[in-house]
Amino acid sequence: MLDARHIQDYSDAASLEPHWGYADRVVPCTNDAGSCAYLDVVYHSHDLGMLYSGMLWSVICGVLLLWAIGRKLSVGNRWSRTISATARRYLSTDFRRARLLFGRTTRLQVLVLLVVVLYLSVFSFVGIKYATWVTPVKNKPGVHNTRVSLGPWADRVGILAYALTPLSILLANRESLLTVITGIPYQHSNFLHRWIGHIILAQAVLHTIGWCVVEIRLYQPQPDVATAWIKQTYMVWGIIALILLLLLWGLSTGPARRAFGYEFFRKAHYVLAMLYIGACWAHWAQLKCFLLPSLLLWFIDRGIRLFRTGLIHYQILPDGTGMFRTLPAKLTYFDSDIVRAEIETNQPLDWHVGQHFYLCFSDGGIWQSHPFTPLSLPGGRHSYVFRGKSGETKRIANLSTESTPVIITGPYGINILQDLTPDTNVLCVAGGTGITFVLPVLLHLAECPPTSGLIHLVWVVRNEANVEWIAPELGQLRKRERVKIFVIPTRTLHLPTVIEPKECSDNSDEDITPAGCSCNSVPPYEENASSNSHKLDMSDKLVASSADQEKASGEVPDLHHRPDVRKIVRDFVEGIDGGPTCVYVSGPAEMVSDVRAEVAVCNDVKRAWRGDQRADVSLIYDDRLE
Repeated sequence: MLDARHIQDYSDAASLEPHWGYADRVVPCTNDAGSCAYLDVVYHSHDLGMLYSGMLWSVICGVLLLWAIGRKLSVGNRWSRTISATARRYLSTDFRRARLLFGRTTRLQVLVLLVVVLYLSVFSFVGIKYATWVTPVKNKPGVHNTRVSLGPWADRVGILAYALTPLSILLANRESLLTVITGIPYQHSNFLHRWIGHIILAQAVLHTIGWCVVEIRLYQPQPDVATAWIKQTYMVWGIIALILLLLLWGLSTGPARRAFGYEFFRKAHYVLAMLYIGACWAHWAQLKCFLLPSLLLWFIDRGIRLFRTGLIHYQILPDGTGMFRTLPAKLTYFDSDIVRAEIETNQPLDWHVGQHFYLCFSDGGIWQSHPFTPLSLPGGRHSYVFRGKSGETKRIANLSTESTPVIITGPYGINILQDLTPDTNVLCVAGGTGITFVLPVLLHLAECPPTSGLIHLVWVVRNEANVEWIAPELGQLRKRERVKIFVIPTRTLHLPTVIEPKECSDNSDEDITPAGCSCNSVPPYEENASSNSHKLDMSDKLVASSADQEKASGEVPDLHHRPDVRKIVRDFVEGIDGGPTCVYVSGPAEMVSDVRAEVAVCNDVKRAWRGDQRADVSLIYDDRLE
């Protein structure tokens, strides 16, 4: 395979010099001086490429190790608070200057991406001797090859593309090792996964272009050299790998996902990714040190998923045999597109507040599943509220049946309560169905409080009647004086309302007490929200909205107004007496971006250094489109 490329005669070799990830080299070199000098550059450049790939992974592993140690040793002194406040203030907000390119992502993610790009940009070129060698073609008098450093550079780019493949797989896994180490939910890695994919594609294209120029233009005689080159087995697999990579990239674009559907994209992505790795292995098996871990990570991730699903759905029948059974989901419909699903599992499932499950509604097809966060606390019953937008969720919203079979996989994500301290103040901000992410936080704090600070919920909905979605849970929260709930409708002329607590009744039809906590029965929430709520005064800073300001000025309010969530966060932080603050937010992307920006501002580095805990404002978010 390499004889023609490197004009080395292995049959007459005195000895072979091994090179990791490349073909052995014939020593001593018996070719002409120019060819020998060129081979020196080729092999030296390749060795450095392997070294730089090892350095890249050493840096990645080192950062992850330090991150893990930092999480374990994190203490509440002023040094740790100052470092945390600095990171949140400057890195947690959106990178707005390139939103058209990157979308709504944080400065931290963009910074990590830029560091990777800078590293690759530098080490794609460092250590290569750039020169030109004109060498004679054996048995072709008067015909010469032009050998330049483009070939070694193209090889270097290809090595780095292979080295990034395991990282791309690691960033895409649901059963994420990165989540275990860093505590960051796997879904927040999607941005880096996409852009690492873009980088790998760019490297593959540059690698291909480089060698096409060498083999089709610089080597002579043509077209004989090009024809013989393209027919080689390793080249055929290289072309197949590039085609598969282009398909992977093309189907990942927004227009393709909208045209073919998200589920087709996911399944095609899985299959094409494995075919691509296999084609890369056939193209250049010497670099399998990068491809084998990629395959192992992929199969481990899928294997754990299947195992988890089996634990939930595999049941032992009375006759001693076993079978896989779906679970029935009881459906309740609200408005025209809101569905509440209640699922009773065979046994209590072990999950943490903030984690989510993938639900497959088998009536619509076993190949589709969607992530949903249970609004209930961990136990044997799952409750979900979701909006039927399009595709499978829209079909479920249009069902006329009272129940449908489902398959559950999970849980995924992290425990979002693990970092709360006894004096933490909690602000939950939700938009629409984003309430499912923050509601379990409130239910847990109301019954088994790890914190004695203020607890507020601000829920932005379209209409006041939307509180019916979570009526039983609101009924439980209303009897807890520690939790204050504000509901802000955006499509009515009503002002924001506050849901007041009421006395607990022993004659309750609903008892959703979480396991491990003791409390009295919980009264159901009444359908008419306004009968047990009062209008907030216009001077109440917590729920000031654009509609309130327009009404105060005598103007007719817009029926599609949105509250100023930045002011909500700012006024909550300024109104606390002391202690750190944790903000939970879930809802439309714009809402999450605004909350993220205000949390960054609230992290005052100088106040944190002076020991003011009010400058310690953390954020846990789950962005979704409303």
